[in-house]
Amino acid sequence: MDNRMVVKWIVVFCVAAAVVFRMAAQETPVVRVNTRLVEVDVVVHSKGEAVADLNRDDFTVLDNGKPQKVAAFNILSSRSSRPDPLTLPVGTVSNRLFMRDQEPAGATIVLFDTLNTAVGDQGYARQQLLKYLATLDRGDHFALYTLAKTLRVVQDFTEDPDRLIRAARRYGMESSADQTADDLADDLLAEPLNSGDPITDAMYIDSIKEMQDAAQVNRAVITGKALELIAQHLQGLPGRKKLIWISASFPAQTTDIRSHNGKPTIEHKEFSREIGAAVRALNDANIAVYPIDPRDPYNAGLLAPGIDSMNLFAGGTGGHAFYNISDLAGAMKTAVEDSEVTYALGFYPGDIKLDGSYHSLSVKVARKGVDLRYRKGYYATDLRPATEKENQRAIQEVFATPLESTGIGMSARLDPYPRHAGIFQLTMTFNLQELHLEREKDNWVGLIRLATYFPAASKPNGTEESIKITLTEPRLRESLANGYTIQQLVIAGDRKGDLRVAIEDRATGAAGSVKLPLTGSGH
Repeated sequence: MDNRMVVKWIVVFCVAAAVVFRMAAQETPVVRVNTRLVEVDVVVHSKGEAVADLNRDDFTVLDNGKPQKVAAFNILSSRSSRPDPLTLPVGTVSNRLFMRDQEPAGATIVLFDTLNTAVGDQGYARQQLLKYLATLDRGDHFALYTLAKTLRVVQDFTEDPDRLIRAARRYGMESSADQTADDLADDLLAEPLNSGDPITDAMYIDSIKEMQDAAQVNRAVITGKALELIAQHLQGLPGRKKLIWISASFPAQTTDIRSHNGKPTIEHKEFSREIGAAVRALNDANIAVYPIDPRDPYNAGLLAPGIDSMNLFAGGTGGHAFYNISDLAGAMKTAVEDSEVTYALGFYPGDIKLDGSYHSLSVKVARKGVDLRYRKGYYATDLRPATEKENQRAIQEVFATPLESTGIGMSARLDPYPRHAGIFQLTMTFNLQELHLEREKDNWVGLIRLATYFPAASKPNGTEESIKITLTEPRLRESLANGYTIQQLVIAGDRKGDLRVAIEDRATGAAGSVKLPLTGSGH
């Protein structure tokens, strides 16, 4: 029998532990050997209304076309009581929103995209966003991000609508050079060419078109990477999440006509790779995308550029695209209420290799005239140990993004070390259910990498070390139920700002991170 095992292994977009907990109440944690539960959250509508009376036998789930037995089934309703928010001691931070074993009816991120939206459309979109935020009830979990040249956290998840409104008001409109490149090119090309040399004129025109092409590529790459970062940030949160993406468009393709040796050449470039990578990452994190086009419907129309790509994002993740509308606040409300009733299905893949490949998912229901929305795939994450290079790159990526990683749930605090200014005691507790462990004689062992980082230092620096975890069977059970705690001294000296802390599973590459302020009487 293979000694390897994953303790309630939560692998991308599936959040197996949360599903097991919510679908079968148990007194003690259950350890499954070499299994994973794949979660598929399904939203069902009929004639625009949520369908709430289906049962397990009504559903058929297919993994790469092969029917799977629905092993776990639950119905979640946004009308039911909300889960308790995670209550933490003063000074403790966490990368999770809810109490252990609780499932939210849904968490929502609003992404205000100025990279792909003209300034003239941003003002109205911002007004509509504020209008919608004013209708939120306390207890709804929302976050507000913006995308310009980089992804920014304006307000991370909060239950307080007033905080969201204040954050939205603080953030102003922003012009993107890449977004305005087409307008600039039109203006330049409208001017008469006075060089008198056809070759010079052709080179001038080519340079303008190269600028347009580069701007399109920049927008596609930056936007795709931002969506992947959001997926990485939310992959550890259970349940179906919603991304309301306020954006005029996503570049789908470019067609560049240039002159070469006096003859026109056509270069056609599609961004299907960027779209596909982002859709797979969003699916893997159980995020449904709801793009909302803020452009004036009288000017944009149904043939406005970028609509096809927005439909790809929505359809590929189980969301819905809104365009050619003026009531943006109403669209946001519809998007949030789309998962009023969610069917949480879970299955254990039979005879499927966990080799890192992407698997397509299909769901059928034994009822006519209904519309289904669900994620269209997941990664069958490879169980092979991550290489040292992969581990190092994973930590670097965690610290390179403003968003915290949630692949491993964790909490942490910094306490001033008595009588030693600039020295802190770091206490971390993380979710052992999300760590890969192996049997060694009478113990269970795992290997993690603990990293710290001072981003505000004149020369950003930190520490890294590998820690071997060795647990007896009783200690394993206790740690599965209550978390595993590590303490370490941190020498901050006279540094200001924040300390970022990350834990990475050396076997799977899963990571969790938090940010702690360097404050306290000892500093």
